[in-house]
Amino acid sequence: MKVPKVTSILLVVLVSLTMLNFILKYYTYFVLIVSSSKHSASEVNSIAQETGEVPHPHELFVPLLTFIPSRSPVFSRPWVLITSSFIEENFVGLTMSFMLFFYLGKYLENMWGSKELTKFVFANVIVANVTLYFYYVLKSFVISEQTMEVPPVVISAMAVNMGLFVAIKQRISNHYFIFFKGNLRVKVTFLPFILLVLCFLLSLISEEFYISFLLSFLGFVISWTYLRFFKAGTNDRQSYLLPFALNRKRSSKNKYKLHPTGPENLTVGSTSTNLQIDSSYIKGDRSEQFSLYTFFPAPLSFVVKMVSSVVFNTLVHYHFLNSKDFATIDVDDDDNLQMEDVNNLQTTLFDLSPLKGAENVSAIPHAGSSIKKVWDWFSSSKSQSTKPFSIKSSMDKRRKLALKELE
Repeated sequence: MKVPKVTSILLVVLVSLTMLNFILKYYTYFVLIVSSSKHSASEVNSIAQETGEVPHPHELFVPLLTFIPSRSPVFSRPWVLITSSFIEENFVGLTMSFMLFFYLGKYLENMWGSKELTKFVFANVIVANVTLYFYYVLKSFVISEQTMEVPPVVISAMAVNMGLFVAIKQRISNHYFIFFKGNLRVKVTFLPFILLVLCFLLSLISEEFYISFLLSFLGFVISWTYLRFFKAGTNDRQSYLLPFALNRKRSSKNKYKLHPTGPENLTVGSTSTNLQIDSSYIKGDRSEQFSLYTFFPAPLSFVVKMVSSVVFNTLVHYHFLNSKDFATIDVDDDDNLQMEDVNNLQTTLFDLSPLKGAENVSAIPHAGSSIKKVWDWFSSSKSQSTKPFSIKSSMDKRRKLALKELE
């Protein structure tokens, strides 16, 4: 399958910036090796002067591609807020980011479109890096610079990876990733939580992963907030069918309503319904399936639901949120109601069987109960000289005829 445009650009940027960062680091390392061998104090790096040895390439950073929060001049080089999120320092991280960009990015771009995917990725990257920068700036004000350690270099695509996981959870929350021939199954709903816990455990083992944990946490919060409240367009899970309102009180979240007109207003050649479309729509996915507590497993989800409910009620009380904008019924149940409405509409308009199964198809259409009894007695009679009529073959013929008409 052809890779979409934005996904291919992200892959090229990821590989190119990672390779450029690698080349510049080792070029600087070899320059320091040569300069230290000549014992030229004017050309030796300040780190080498303090420690008496040349730093390892992993300890170096490229100021034109990455930044150190509260230390680097970000305002004079604002592009580093973007480029630092498309660089990986090791092969494992590069492989993981490349696979996630390729598969998840391609899937989301086909679902959302190039424009929406671009907005989602850049909103995640910029907000996460700006938040991280000001976090260390405020931390430097609280803690004196003499006692405060040098902040880590921001160089990881973890914020984008976490955002892709959250977006996939919104799209296919009930699916599973199957590993080792079905011996290990991981539900898509818990992928962001698993990645967050993994980054936290790695940050406890080594300080090098601390920045990855911060970026994964910020990526989770930012991507969920964006998809929950700010993403333009309708809810993707609720926009596949047109929810016809046929003799059922619908929820207020449906944007399309079908209002039948009275029989006195009907004329020849006129339609019996007026389709009224509500022009006001709600941004983001406000359904119950995308609530914050659904990202966590059972014991922890109850605690998250209690805390988030308190926060939600507070925001509703101060009119920051409107409780009517959020779905009060499950999406799957609402989809089933929509399917029932469509089936009722088909039966009402066309007076045909929906062809769900054999129980809805009769060998003699529109036959009365008395005729059916006579027919059953006639077909079951042993003294009958002719061959009984095959109901199964008649049903097959009707199905084939219906399929031809549909085609």
